[in-house]
Amino acid sequence: MSAGRAVSRLETAADPPTKIEGAARLAPRVRNGLWALMPIEPITHPSSTSSPAVADHAGAATAHEAAPYQLYRSDGVDNPRIQPNAASFWLQLRGRSRIESREGRLLLLPDQWLTFDHDSAPCIDTDADSLLIGLSVSPPLLRQIEQQWRIEVHPGEGSFAPARCRQLDDTWRRCAGVVADDSRESAQTLRRLLASIRDAQPELEQRLARCPGRRRSRQRQVFSRLQRMRLYLRGNVHRAVSLEELAQFTSYSPWWLSKTFRHVYGQTLKSYALSLRIDHACRLLAETDLSIIEISHDCGFDSPCSFARRFRQHMDCTASEYRVNSSAKKNQA
Repeated sequence: MSAGRAVSRLETAADPPTKIEGAARLAPRVRNGLWALMPIEPITHPSSTSSPAVADHAGAATAHEAAPYQLYRSDGVDNPRIQPNAASFWLQLRGRSRIESREGRLLLLPDQWLTFDHDSAPCIDTDADSLLIGLSVSPPLLRQIEQQWRIEVHPGEGSFAPARCRQLDDTWRRCAGVVADDSRESAQTLRRLLASIRDAQPELEQRLARCPGRRRSRQRQVFSRLQRMRLYLRGNVHRAVSLEELAQFTSYSPWWLSKTFRHVYGQTLKSYALSLRIDHACRLLAETDLSIIEISHDCGFDSPCSFARRFRQHMDCTASEYRVNSSAKKNQA
């Protein structure tokens, strides 16, 4: 991915405020269909009068660093330049996005979501027909949100039902519409957006409760590392990741990591990693003309025979049968 595609520049300060389909006036905007919307002040001082981030070309980096949070909406024409050192949430509404981060190369499909920790440094490349919405929050504001609103943001990935995606998109639009008009209302709409994201992920709270630790802060630390490790496995489905490598990534011992993962998620690390690689193989079988030998190599299997055996055990059919069935379903559709 080229650096130029992943960076969008802000309009000059002389540009007039713009709207999102009739929403309230916003400040400032990004070229080519990508919106980056910044609040006027942090949530703890709703009566203060701090200004929006600088909106000229020379101050683009300053603008991103100064914003407590930012909203993003990319319609595929351009790719978001993401606020540095900030946790971020992304929801794919249409098309696909490819994301490079410290966790690896990730593919985001319609109705799927991803949440990154503040040091994941995601770089996003969207397809031409893609529609992606996002939110990034600086660490200081994130701590305030967790302390005052009791809303916790955990790294991870998953998918939502289409109705839930429409609801989150609607909440995102309302949050964007008041960013520049009313600081108090801006904070409240941000709270509603974060609460909507949290309420759509009840399984995360359940898994967090199963993490070891006498204090919730310790449980959160463990859960965050486990969640990032799951993202790491998903971002490296093209190869077999060793337990020792995962232990180094999480800074836990291999034995403790294996035991804790099984307790929290109800399956072994080995079976989870294998399921991700088989899912990747299924997508390649359905969407590409690669040979089965090539697909086995692209999914990190030692040999086509090993791939064939694992695939049949996991899918109850051969890779060739899966490809034929997928093609038949496409033709029927």
